[in-house]
Amino acid sequence: MKKLTIGLVMLALLAGPAVAQKRGGGGGAPPPSPEDMQRKRDAAILDQQYKDALKRSSSDATPTRVDPWANMRSTTETTKR
Repeated sequence: MKKLTIGLVMLALLAGPAVAQKRGGGGGAPPPSPEDMQRKRDAAILDQQYKDALKRSSSDATPTRVDPWANMRSTTETTKR
C-alpha cells in the first residue's frame, strides 16, 4: 500500500506541469496593437502595388530586341581576315 501511495504521488507531481501547460488561461499571445495592424495593412497594400506594377511592366514590354552597340559599328561591312 505504501508503494502504491508513493507511486500515485510521483505520478501527480509529474503530471502537474503537463496539465498546467494544456490550460488556455493567460498564456496566449497578446492581441496585436493598432500600430501592428496598420503596418500589416500597409505591407499588404505595398505588396499588391508591387505585383500590379510587375504585371503592367511585363505586358508593356516590347518583343523587339535592342542592340546597344548599334551606333558603334560602321555602316560598311569591313571584315578582317
